[in-house]
Amino acid sequence: MKLVRHITLIVTICWLSACASFISHAISLEDVAPPTGPYQVGTQIMHMVDNDRTAWYKDGLNGAREMMVRVWYPALRADEDKKAPYNYNETLIGDVIAEGFGIPKSIMRTINKIDGNSWLNATPMDKVFPVLIFSHGHGALKTQNTTQMEELASHGYVLFSCDHTYDAGISVFPENRVIRNRTGLPDSLSDKEKWGIRQVQLGYRVGDVQFLLDEMEKGKYLPQPLRKILDLDNVGIFGHSFGGATSVVASIKDKRIDAALGLDAWFLPISSSLINIDMNKPFVHLGQIAWKEEANYLKLDTLATLNSSSSLRLDVKGSSHYDFSDFSQFSKVSKKYGSGTIESDRIRFIMNNTIRNFFDQNLKKSISISLEEYRRLYPCLLYTSDAADE
Repeated sequence: MKLVRHITLIVTICWLSACASFISHAISLEDVAPPTGPYQVGTQIMHMVDNDRTAWYKDGLNGAREMMVRVWYPALRADEDKKAPYNYNETLIGDVIAEGFGIPKSIMRTINKIDGNSWLNATPMDKVFPVLIFSHGHGALKTQNTTQMEELASHGYVLFSCDHTYDAGISVFPENRVIRNRTGLPDSLSDKEKWGIRQVQLGYRVGDVQFLLDEMEKGKYLPQPLRKILDLDNVGIFGHSFGGATSVVASIKDKRIDAALGLDAWFLPISSSLINIDMNKPFVHLGQIAWKEEANYLKLDTLATLNSSSSLRLDVKGSSHYDFSDFSQFSKVSKKYGSGTIESDRIRFIMNNTIRNFFDQNLKKSISISLEEYRRLYPCLLYTSDAADE
């Protein structure tokens, strides 16, 4: 009887393993869509340490604030240049994504088969370009919007994105030091305590952005060929979810930032005192039509109303929170795990063009897109709220 049970167990394990293998091959992930701009795209990855700030937690780090940074830029591709992977440490990162979305790990471990369109350490073009900083969502990664990074770099922007350490799903440092997300909050905390912690978290994120700007100006981590292509008189910022809040607050606090854009931004962690300040910078929000927490868009509308510069709110029919990242781009399976009904190529088209048009207008001063033109460009895809008509 024990032998029968033992054989049954072995057969069951083998069957489950075979199923997992079959699923991971049957549900393959798509490569990053090729960018449409005239430039080849280079990418570099670097480890930076801000010795003027301490780490949020001390485990695994040396006491100072450390972060992993990735840069995308217009490049001169050489024959010996190698294609950069979508992510390094793919198995670790695939497991983190799977845990976050409740997806079988066998599926997400195929992330190492995703090809991007960037060339590792390629030589930067010998001219200057506007700079964009991207801030990822809570528990996400610096590469979560690689589609937009490569698209914008191909059209003449230099993009910086860092893992907000302890806030990112995972940060992998040199010598394979791994720091996982530590910002989950216990249910036992009061709302006041929770939002107090989120505001501290937001402060660390904004500090990361300001540190990156300092590094661009006078730091030690950027190679000179990369530093000299930065047009620091024209700097924009954008981010998804908590990264959208980071973008708003950083643009309010730092005069070096000229324009900001939010992708389905999470405004709730922003304090009332900051929401009620005149942002006085061009701002666009691109997101789903409504959030479950109604207060989120009430804060957005307050911010937009008080902004003495231009504000535009654009709501995308059929979208949900994760459509504003690469998540919906890699497989139709994403429909089961949090993306909306909108087709992946449509949301990609909307995001790529809206983001580029906004920064072209406000940093390159090359085009001017009115609300009426947005409606004409995206008649079937975008729903523009009444708040944006003001």
